[in-house]
Amino acid sequence: MEEDVVRKNKTGQNFIDILLLLWAKRKTLLKACIIGGVLSIIVAFSIPKQYTSKVVLAPELSSSGGISGSIGSLASMAGIDLGGLSGNEDALYPELYPQIVSSTPFLCELMDLPVSTKDGKINTDLYHYLRYKQKYPWWTWALQAPGRMIKKLTTHTVDTVMPTAQNSNSLVLTRSQQNVLKSLSNKVRVDVDKGNNVITLNVTMQDPLIAAKVANEVSEKLQQYVVDYRTAKARKDLAYTTQLYNEAQDRYFKAQKAYATFVDQHQGLVKMQYQMEQDRLENEKDLAFGVYNQIASQLELAKAKVQEKTPVCVVMQPPYTPFKASSPKKLMMGILYVFLAFFGTAAWLVVKELINDAKGME
Repeated sequence: MEEDVVRKNKTGQNFIDILLLLWAKRKTLLKACIIGGVLSIIVAFSIPKQYTSKVVLAPELSSSGGISGSIGSLASMAGIDLGGLSGNEDALYPELYPQIVSSTPFLCELMDLPVSTKDGKINTDLYHYLRYKQKYPWWTWALQAPGRMIKKLTTHTVDTVMPTAQNSNSLVLTRSQQNVLKSLSNKVRVDVDKGNNVITLNVTMQDPLIAAKVANEVSEKLQQYVVDYRTAKARKDLAYTTQLYNEAQDRYFKAQKAYATFVDQHQGLVKMQYQMEQDRLENEKDLAFGVYNQIASQLELAKAKVQEKTPVCVVMQPPYTPFKASSPKKLMMGILYVFLAFFGTAAWLVVKELINDAKGME
């Protein structure tokens, strides 16, 4: 018990000694805080401003029942069996949206997007903007200067071709193109709220107008990607049914024309062989019409299924042009630098004092 009391008294005395030491060195600590504040100002104003534009989407979840509701009721009333037009199909869940947006083909489709800065000084496409028009802190240029000099001396070709959806194969992209795609991927962030099924899309750029335009383009392409995925099978079925419809229509028109021509040419004749041929042509016409009529009904159902499978995505918050930079946060950076300067200097003073005490005891 006495040892615990002695240990507590010793700990309290040590803490008081540290406070007295720091108070004695308060001028040094103040200088360190001032230096940290000045450094934070230099760093904060050296980092280019970044602007973030946000889009909030509420996509429709795919149903598992195929054609339903009024369309299914109408088909049942007409005595038509939907058959293969119903059933479960794979769904593209919102959890996959971040992987879609960060994929190489998706990013390459954005490269030829025309962009212009808010001040109107830059008018180019997104690829060249990210490749040649970005601002960097002064220390980045200093650190990369040796590498740029070596690259200029060893490289004789200039890569100015932007990647597109046609040449988006990652095996043929140059290193510079891959770096641009990686930079764009880092600037586009997709967050999924599984509880509310809400998709938040954030695009960060060095210009507010470009940030808003890229956010709008990413939002539209993502919605179109989902629509194409959900309706892929339905559109293939529609294309095949349309082909059958055109073929059936052509056969029916030919059979109808052949029957009419034969009747006009043999009108008034009562020979049995003429009557038999007329009956045969009429049967072919009726059969062709029956097939044509049935496929026409299937074509309407296929069109209805494409519409049924097309998802609706509600844009809860459209992209906007931000007026305030999202980074760097100068106030937070200043507080952090002053905090680190104070505690770093304080720790150095305490350790230095302990070392001096240890040397004095020797």
